[in-house]
Amino acid sequence: MVKPTDIQNCIDKCTQSAQMIRTIANDMVDHRARYALAEADRHIEQCIHGCLDAKDLTKS
Repeated sequence: MVKPTDIQNCIDKCTQSAQMIRTIANDMVDHRARYALAEADRHIEQCIHGCLDAKDLTKS
């Protein structure tokens, strides 16, 4: 069974990756590249929310 600490470590790594993507996107001039990075960030955010839900379920 997955432990809540393992899930939290994954959340932390994903949060760091999302922040890095946002930083890179803010420096982009090309609108298509910025859009692609924004979509990647959005996908990671969805994954983080799924992990938060899983973490809550492990407490039940």
